[in-house]
Amino acid sequence: MVSKISTIGIIGGGQLGMFLAQSCKKIGLNVHIYSDTKDAPAKRYAKKIFYGSFEDYEKLDKFKASVDLLTYEFENVAIKTLKKINKTIDIYPPIKALEISQDREKEKKFFSKNKINHAGLFFLKKTSNIENFQKKISFPVILKTCRFGYDGKGQYKIKNISELKNIWKSLDHQPCVIEQIINFKKELSVICARDVKKNTYFYSPFENIHKNHILFETISPSQVEKEINNQLIKVSKKIINKLNYIGLLTIEFFLDDNNKIYVNEIAPRVHNSGHITLDNANISQFDLHIKSITGRIIIKPSILKKGLMRNLVGSEIIKIGHISSQKKYRSFKRSKQYKYGKKRIKKGRKMGHINFIS
Repeated sequence: MVSKISTIGIIGGGQLGMFLAQSCKKIGLNVHIYSDTKDAPAKRYAKKIFYGSFEDYEKLDKFKASVDLLTYEFENVAIKTLKKINKTIDIYPPIKALEISQDREKEKKFFSKNKINHAGLFFLKKTSNIENFQKKISFPVILKTCRFGYDGKGQYKIKNISELKNIWKSLDHQPCVIEQIINFKKELSVICARDVKKNTYFYSPFENIHKNHILFETISPSQVEKEINNQLIKVSKKIINKLNYIGLLTIEFFLDDNNKIYVNEIAPRVHNSGHITLDNANISQFDLHIKSITGRIIIKPSILKKGLMRNLVGSEIIKIGHISSQKKYRSFKRSKQYKYGKKRIKKGRKMGHINFIS
């Protein structure tokens, strides 16, 4: 399989695509990027770049014809378009997993079918659903839109039935899921991979801290008990195999006050919480993904040093010196800065990150 692949196509030109492109170049693969914006960090490492909408079949079809294998850096790509393209080229991670991750109802039903613990309670599709469910709902709850929710978008804490009706109406009664509120003490993630030969690989779980629904810091490895880490890996292995997955998969978890584990969601791609592996592991998440989808030899992932990743969001990109010198980071022996090269600084936009290594 390796000999047949010389050019990888990456759908999406953001920082994840940029790091993936770097991984491709390290092992001698050409990279073509498809982006919907000219401000694309990945273009610096691309042999060729295509611009267009992620729903434009004709442009994506032309892009596909220039490469040997397709992957993507984010979830919001049109499934219908990818399915048409997939008839003549392999796309990894598989479209089935992408389709599940794009829709919270499909995601929760996948978890339930496979007896995986999650926070989902009810699905809202039509107004009569509220009348059927209201006596069964113990408020407060979380209302989440089934589609296009990330970094806290499309999520609402609901205190009573009146608020539920009003907020759902403001969302034009689009499909939503009602979730119980988890009194969690930690947010955790497992980054794992499955290659074309069905071998599976796992990093030790990461511990994540969010601010304003955006990842703030990742601690690697997590600071939870070994038994909990083992449970997280066990659940992750079940998920990645049930999806018949190829490539890198990120699974986000909640750990409640009673040490009960809930799967929050899956992300069929390389992930913000895995950036620390660029500097504290024997193989980065980006190298692991590219090698998994191209059939390359893979070493077992291992965390070599304790590390912490600090996201740089919005104007923080011009305050790196101040952030790096903060007391909480002084115990680390070294640090490495990553600037994504995005021209426009916007509130909530991920502009870079710093890896601190013990």
